[in-house]
Amino acid sequence: MVQNATSDAHRSTYFDDFGATALHLWATGLPDQLTSWSPDSSRAWVSWVNNAGTGANGQVIGGLGADPPGRIGYQVGDEPRTQQDLDAMGAGVQAVHAADPAALAWINLCCTGDIDVDHYVDTAVLTYGADLVSYDQYARSRDAFQGLKLFRAAALRNHVPWWRYAKSYREPDESLEELHESDLRWDAMSGVLYGYTGHTWFLYQIDANPDLEPALFENDLSMDAARTPLFDVVAQLNRELLALGETMSQLTSTDVRYRAAFTLTRPEHTEAFQAGAGGDPYLADVAPDSDNLLELMIGLFVDDAGERYFAVQNARHEHGEWPVGNSESGAVRLSLDFTGAPAAVRRDRLLVLDAVDDELEAVALSGSGDARGVVFTLAAGELRLFKYDTGAPFARRAGSW
Repeated sequence: MVQNATSDAHRSTYFDDFGATALHLWATGLPDQLTSWSPDSSRAWVSWVNNAGTGANGQVIGGLGADPPGRIGYQVGDEPRTQQDLDAMGAGVQAVHAADPAALAWINLCCTGDIDVDHYVDTAVLTYGADLVSYDQYARSRDAFQGLKLFRAAALRNHVPWWRYAKSYREPDESLEELHESDLRWDAMSGVLYGYTGHTWFLYQIDANPDLEPALFENDLSMDAARTPLFDVVAQLNRELLALGETMSQLTSTDVRYRAAFTLTRPEHTEAFQAGAGGDPYLADVAPDSDNLLELMIGLFVDDAGERYFAVQNARHEHGEWPVGNSESGAVRLSLDFTGAPAAVRRDRLLVLDAVDDELEAVALSGSGDARGVVFTLAAGELRLFKYDTGAPFARRAGSW
């Protein structure tokens, strides 16, 4: 989320240094701020619009009309808490579609304790034609799992993509030291693990706001403010999210599981890992190699060709709850059972996406016959995405690799 850019340096910082893939404007951003950010109309962008689908000038989508250059779509309003709010935003979605039929239009939801998530999602999609599910829940405690689970499930049921906001701001009484690199990484990568394919950091830089403090800059009000160390952390995560997104956008989430250190530490709204979860035919176990307090998250996926993938994440992050409330790395042991697998499925290796270098690599498996395994290390919050090597391609968006 951004305020006005007033120089090429501001644009370069955002797109090049920060690694943003699209501009994301405030509800007051259309039509004027769009010009300040993309004077040559070469950048992809999305924008909030008001509940009625209008920009700051009172016109639907700021009066831009159909197919403006770079446009991805429009978030209509934000966080409806009542049926009246939802209906007003739904009418705004329809107004956006009437003005720009090819644009994506959606309503961002929140507040799992205050709304009936299934009803709100179903109404947004089925009644008003929202093109995707979006939500925010700025939690790094166990409370985060409720939103991750509910909005994923509702989107799958409605056969639409699901997006989310991640936290890159501070509360007024929160110091920069209370935002740790591992917290940011866990937040971003937990979305990937749950199959979310759109990720927006809330926020980048802001006008003065008594309820929000910047975390990526030393102070607000100025796009020229000095960057904090977290700016580079999030910039690196953006590049990893882009690399992962080239594949995640081609996959469907089939299940999410949790490997807890103890039965009582498994978070509510998660399910324990077991072999066969998500239809995966070969993943027999995912466990700590030696550190019994290491907790792990497992995401399971399939591509359009029926090829199977899985992701493993170290659940630790500095400001999580015990036993994950630290920034320690951990060694993970995968156990695989290829009994009954076709001959084309290689027993000696897995394919893995190196998101840091955006490269596909092969990981050798130990063992013999159908029983195989591998041990690898994950930093706190880190995620790794694997595919079985069947000879079929590792799914990527057309044009990459």
